[in-house]
Amino acid sequence: MGQNSAIRRYQSHPGGQGMDLFASKDGRLPIVVELLKSPWLFKGSDLLEEHDAGIGKKREAPVAVAWDERRARPAEFTLDARSYRIDEVVQVWAVERFWWDPRRRISRRVWRVLAKGGTYDLAYDRLLCRWMLVGIQD
Repeated sequence: MGQNSAIRRYQSHPGGQGMDLFASKDGRLPIVVELLKSPWLFKGSDLLEEHDAGIGKKREAPVAVAWDERRARPAEFTLDARSYRIDEVVQVWAVERFWWDPRRRISRRVWRVLAKGGTYDLAYDRLLCRWMLVGIQD
């Protein structure tokens, strides 16, 4: 059946479950729980595991970033000896995790940018004072 055999075999309508996704009084939760049991769906956070490296495009890699002082945003980044000029900044957000644990704390400012070849998530790690590529979007 090929690589999509799990999708073809998946029972999309388990017994006792209605076809209307939003009809239950509990909302969407039962549908989400069922979908998360499927063998082909992965959460983005799961893709950081070493054994999942080939599944998705979420990765963390150090990058060199040229900063545009006038526009206060990244202008270009270099990854694997290739330079990517940033055409557009799509979104900017902050990530603060495990602030209560100094060993696990993450403090980043993330820029989702459009560059040749796709959409990339660049993060400046405020604790380590370095730039990283933290995601590639399809």
